[in-house]
Parts: sequence; structure tokens; C-alpha cells
Amino acid sequence: MGAAEALGSGDGVSLHDLRPLVGARVAAETVGGAIEGMLLSCTARSAWIVVDDLDHVVPLPHLVTIQRR
Repeated sequence: MGAAEALGSGDGVSLHDLRPLVGARVAAETVGGAIEGMLLSCTARSAWIVVDDLDHVVPLPHLVTIQRR
């Protein structure tokens, strides 16, 4: 099995990119740094990623790339 391709482009990550990843472990690159955790939910405005017991709500404009882990 090959490595998962990172989703996102020069325009960032879209809701269309995120929906198939809900419920999966992901690695995300944000403008604030890297996050690895479970993508619990997403909306047209943000992604909710949980790392251990810490919730990260990342505005979509701040989400550079994301991929399944």
C-alpha cells in the first residue's frame, strides 16, 4: 500500500476534500504547524481535528494540506 497523497492546493483544502476523511486519522499542515489526529467533523468554514484529548478547530483558509494516516 502506497502513501496517501496530500489533499490541498495553492488554494488550500476544500470541504469536498475533507468529507471523505471524516472519521479517519489524518495528518494536516496548517498555517500554524502540523497536526496529527482524528478528523471528527468538517463544515464549509472549518475542520475539527482531535489529538488525544485536545480539540483543534481549524478554519479552512488556515488548512494547507491534509492526508489520511
